[in-house]
Amino acid sequence: MGFGYRYALERQENGWWLVRFPGIPEALTEGETQDEARANALDCLIAALEGYMKAGKPLPRDGASHAGQDRAVLPSLVTAKLAVYETMRKQGWSKLKLAKQLGMPENSVRRLLDLRHSSHMWVIDEALTKMNAELSIDLPKARRGRHVA
Repeated sequence: MGFGYRYALERQENGWWLVRFPGIPEALTEGETQDEARANALDCLIAALEGYMKAGKPLPRDGASHAGQDRAVLPSLVTAKLAVYETMRKQGWSKLKLAKQLGMPENSVRRLLDLRHSSHMWVIDEALTKMNAELSIDLPKARRGRHVA
């Protein structure tokens, strides 16, 4: 069960398909087909969230969801990085303060918050630990009558 944002898929007059994230007005993309529009949705969402982070703004919660159709599901690593960002913001921590607490250069923290950089989960865990926080993960509940192998 991943974390993502719901979107609306709308047919345009020119025949293309528009993807609009109701809770993130900055996030718009399109595709010539429904499949192409859906494929573009995740990259569009990540770009919009990067914009919120660069501006130091809180991440949008409207449209955020753990279930449902027509949603762009964020990769687990991106979700973890967003948790670090939100924790830093709420606690008033700068990148420099976190870098000092982790004993690493500030550039390493910049990469840690880069949603497109492949960071190690142990660094995310350590960053959250330094801020007295943790990454919460909800496992899906088993459905009755189904056996898990």
